Amino acid sequence: MGLNLRAATEADLADIVDVSTAAFEADAIMRRLTPSHLQAPDGSSIQALRQWRIARKIVRFRAERTIMMVAVDDEGGKIVGYSIWQRPVGDDEEEEEQQPTQMTLTGVDQDAYAELHRILGEDERESFGDRGTKDIWHLASIGVHPQYQKRGIGKILLNWGVQEASKQGKDCYLVATPTGVALYRAAGFENVRTMEIFGTPHVSMRKRHSILK
Repeated sequence: MGLNLRAATEADLADIVDVSTAAFEADAIMRRLTPSHLQAPDGSSIQALRQWRIARKIVRFRAERTIMMVAVDDEGGKIVGYSIWQRPVGDDEEEEEQQPTQMTLTGVDQDAYAELHRILGEDERESFGDRGTKDIWHLASIGVHPQYQKRGIGKILLNWGVQEASKQGKDCYLVATPTGVALYRAAGFENVRTMEIFGTPHVSMRKRHSILK
């Protein structure tokens, strides 16, 4: 399978959401955020959730700090993987605050959603202080469609950002799911801390490129 890695466009966002949904269908966070008892019997909440996620991706995509990459199957032109990076904010730049998408959404546990963001925010502050991830390359999300996993696509998507960070002498940071830890360790990431997210251990990890250790 030939593969093309390119920058995403806004037209790709629905496909990115679909790949993400398939990749993380069995993930502990996804199961907690969208529990079965909150889903509408007619399936309408599934479509509503998809539209909400697309709307959120649009907000993130338009933020100056965001860089989204996609892996495309050359044969059919299908997006099979993606990564979402936040580049460092320069001294003469101001980070745009991403406003939450204002949509009433059924099927999502709002308390769990708020708890997730609290946990991730605390880890960023503990790791990097009040500036959070503004001085580093932050891998916010990476996913490969299940039908295309185990082919090195995740590694390609990861290495793109790692190389960009290396050019700038900046560190990389991410929070790994249990299944992703091995990939990141192989790329040189080190454990910062392990934290429980909805009863499942996740690992915040860092790859150092900066001169000051």
